[in-house]
Amino acid sequence: MRIALLHLDLGNGPLGKNLLLLEQAASTAAAHGAQWVVTPETALQGYFFYQNDPQASIPVQPQAELVSLQQLALQKKLVLFLGCAEKDEVSGELFNSCLVVGVDGKICGRHRKIHSHGKGAEGWTTRGSELQPVPCGEVTAGVLICADSYFEKNALQLKKEGAQMLVVPAAWPPGHCGGPPEEAWKRCSRESGLPVCVCNQTGQGGNLDLSQAQSAVVTDGEVRMAYAGKPAILLFDWEEASGKVGKDSFQIHYLGGAQ
Repeated sequence: MRIALLHLDLGNGPLGKNLLLLEQAASTAAAHGAQWVVTPETALQGYFFYQNDPQASIPVQPQAELVSLQQLALQKKLVLFLGCAEKDEVSGELFNSCLVVGVDGKICGRHRKIHSHGKGAEGWTTRGSELQPVPCGEVTAGVLICADSYFEKNALQLKKEGAQMLVVPAAWPPGHCGGPPEEAWKRCSRESGLPVCVCNQTGQGGNLDLSQAQSAVVTDGEVRMAYAGKPAILLFDWEEASGKVGKDSFQIHYLGGAQ
């Protein structure tokens, strides 16, 4: 199975710009054989949207603007892990979420961030409370958003519930939130025995410099490949049967060109 991490500069939005960039990047990933596509944390609105506009409206998801991404997932037979802000239709509470769009273009699962710090860029959030893996065809994914992966108990719970891989949308620069993030990802992998794929983001906004934030793949408690720098689509192959990654480096594609 080929997986694409969309390591993009999305933090400052706005939604319309981010949506076009996500569509372009997901289409490029699909053209290079990706079957799963993972975005950073709050990729749709931009991680710093609340700091930029505290009056920003947060909708029930999927909002109407997501139709194009859902159609892309259907046409290209992609599983899409989309970081976004969402409002609960019943309670009205606001969550930092990851929607999982299946190959039929429909929402097949979601995770709401549990360990949000609730201030600054996340001053709008309510903490989630559930950990449930998402069946994605023949593979079941466990989703953790950024700081959720700091606590290996979350990885262990998802493993217990049947997850075969951990997917981590993030906005986690080095030197913040409890030390080097790769140490947390290594603990999650080591304790659960599951591969961990982290889609971080780049750029700057608010009081965070994400320009050196790493996207990474971790197996057997060790970082197998990592990338930080300018926006890029990061591709790697994962063998479902063995749980191993195919190579020790990403295939890197920049929007408009490849390297």
